[in-house]
Amino acid sequence: MALLLGLGFFAPIADATRALFGGGNDGSDVNIIDYVTISSAGNATDFGNLTVARRTTGACSSFIRGLWGGGYNAGRFNVIDYVTIASAGNATDFGNLTITRNDLTACSSSTRGLFGGGSTGVDQNVIDYVTIASTGNATDFGNLTVARRVPAACSSSTRGLFGGGSTGVLQNIIDYVTIASTGNATDFGDLTVARSSAAACSNGHGGIAA
Repeated sequence: MALLLGLGFFAPIADATRALFGGGNDGSDVNIIDYVTISSAGNATDFGNLTVARRTTGACSSFIRGLWGGGYNAGRFNVIDYVTIASAGNATDFGNLTITRNDLTACSSSTRGLFGGGSTGVDQNVIDYVTIASTGNATDFGNLTVARRVPAACSSSTRGLFGGGSTGVLQNIIDYVTIASTGNATDFGDLTVARSSAAACSNGHGGIAA
């Protein structure tokens, strides 16, 4: 399952061995994917490139594949890229999100990847899902309880959580969904402080937003 997840100007993914960091902005939008070996310490190594340079994507993974969806670079994207985490090389097109957007987030089980929230210029409550082992366009999963951009997301093998975000007003809400099903999100509780542009991670039993 994906255990290192979230959103930022660049977006990370991981298996049990490697962590990958893709896209972002260094003064201009980049397509760079770096990787590190989690159990060691040291500088990142070049992995390859995304299909399109962009920032504010959502990223998620299984133990085999990493996916990046959506983003922004002089316009919004609906593209989903994927890589095989254990190898190195450029990303390949996986398919498209149901709507073009940036400022979204993502989480996953070992089977499904979910992409939630974001902005089309208008804040969105849409949650999409894909089957990570296949390729193809995303399918509508349901809706967040509140349409918002730049939330954070994390997951166990069973549940996906979406926390915080902005509607123009900072949000403290945490939503959850059952990843194996489809349907609208349910209120889980609140963050200690309303905020946006956070990142989140989890082990197999829960999640922490920081």
